[in-house]
Amino acid sequence: MNCKAQLIGKILCGTVLALLLAACVTTDNKRFGDNADEGKALQQYTELGLRYIQQGKTVEARRPLKRALEINDKSPDVHHALAILFQKEQEPALADEHFLKALRYGPERTSYRNNYAAFLFGQKRYAEACQQFEKAGEDTLYDNRSAVYENLGVCYLELGRKEEALTSFERAISINDAQPRALLEASLLHFEKGNLKTSAKYHAQYQQLVRFRFTSNTPRNLALGVKLARSSGDKNQEASYMLMLKNMFPDSDEYRDIQK
Repeated sequence: MNCKAQLIGKILCGTVLALLLAACVTTDNKRFGDNADEGKALQQYTELGLRYIQQGKTVEARRPLKRALEINDKSPDVHHALAILFQKEQEPALADEHFLKALRYGPERTSYRNNYAAFLFGQKRYAEACQQFEKAGEDTLYDNRSAVYENLGVCYLELGRKEEALTSFERAISINDAQPRALLEASLLHFEKGNLKTSAKYHAQYQQLVRFRFTSNTPRNLALGVKLARSSGDKNQEASYMLMLKNMFPDSDEYRDIQK
């Protein structure tokens, strides 16, 4: 499912990049020196492994990560890097093992918990994923907390828990009113409940993000635009959204359904 791929890619990419760029690291596999401070060596080996993973060189990533593990086998950063490595190599059991170790040794690493939740989501272990997203959302100082709640809402939708999904999307919006997925899903859920005014408010905020190119039109938001315009009797706006839907997504289910 596209939304799942987007969810997972979005979370993992941001976290890995943040870890990679803390220091300039050599790109060969030699030891960093017997006299080097162990903490610094651990960081450098871990970053080197992550850099290889980012480049798609998972085989090359093994050696520095093995060295890092030899220095400290209880490092949450090393286990998180290994989890990312095994996830890339489609070894879910090993990825799961190392995500759990990363959280055992670094329970305060909210970004790692967020990544683990995304991994569980990708494995269709939705109940477990929701639990991890919930836990991540408890960190009130986490920079990407709004994205956590957006992801939690998507997770609840997979479980059919629409009321909890709506609550999560609205929490995401209250933290950051420029969360596109949260705005669209909240608008759709309010429309289903007959709360047309609130649905229209969130839809207008989403369309503002489209206007400034922070996100893109989709069949879902355009079809919702048609329905909201119909409900308010705005024929011009209805025709405008219908034309965009026809021109941009003529083969979509939304376009076929909206004509019925």
